[in-house]
Amino acid sequence: MHEKKGFTKRAEEFLNGKGFYIVLFVCVAVIGVSAWLLLFSEFSPLNLGDDEGDYLDVMADTGDTDDVSAPIDLRDDEELESGDDDTQPQSQVNPGSDAETPQSGGVTGNDPEGQAQTGSGSQDEPVQDGAGEQEQEDQPTVDDLEFLWPLVGEVVTVHSPDTLIYDTTMGDWRTHDGVDIAASQGTKVTAIADGTVTDISEDDMLGTTVTIDHGAGVVSVYANMAGVPTVEVGDSVTMGSVIGSVGDTALAESGQVAHLHLAMTVDGQSTDPTQYLP
Repeated sequence: MHEKKGFTKRAEEFLNGKGFYIVLFVCVAVIGVSAWLLLFSEFSPLNLGDDEGDYLDVMADTGDTDDVSAPIDLRDDEELESGDDDTQPQSQVNPGSDAETPQSGGVTGNDPEGQAQTGSGSQDEPVQDGAGEQEQEDQPTVDDLEFLWPLVGEVVTVHSPDTLIYDTTMGDWRTHDGVDIAASQGTKVTAIADGTVTDISEDDMLGTTVTIDHGAGVVSVYANMAGVPTVEVGDSVTMGSVIGSVGDTALAESGQVAHLHLAMTVDGQSTDPTQYLP
């Protein structure tokens, strides 16, 4: 009992004297070392950064698994605020793209307006196709045209584009791309159908020639006419209107009786005019 009181008395004297400063110094030193370890230690949570995995491995090796059993986000506040989260799904939109606009250009989700617009676009195509078909149906064909003989007379030379016919004027055998209709010189020649005069020329073999386009791919040619037709290029003519008269300008057919040489093409192919004349 006496010894205990003596020790207590000595401790009080020590603390009241220089001992107090020694104890204070020791406490400050302990706090300073602890702070240094907290701030600068390699495994301090404040300085882990990218070494978070190493820290957890070390903790696991030491057997202290209580702290590593759950994921710990040890990144600083700056990284968290920047939104750089590695757990963010990779399917998110790349920077600079519109998150609500699909790259395919289609309608996303349940967008009635978008579906309505898509539907209206698809409905326009049949309308355009129908309009194109309607235009084709409106174009006249050769069957829609009416024809009339250019004059009254007998066919003295038939249409023969493939079979050779003896030409009494030239004294040889050759094809014939039209029909020759016998008529005296000066007989009026009329247009076989409505159309437009596209050419008036002087052919070396067939003489004065008038060409009329009747549409629907049909073209008629009147040759061996008198030197001055009664129409000009660009004139519109009607079926039965006078375009000139029979002449004797065709050198290749001068050995025959007076006649009109009439040729006809349909879509560029030589055709027998008698197939369309009434």
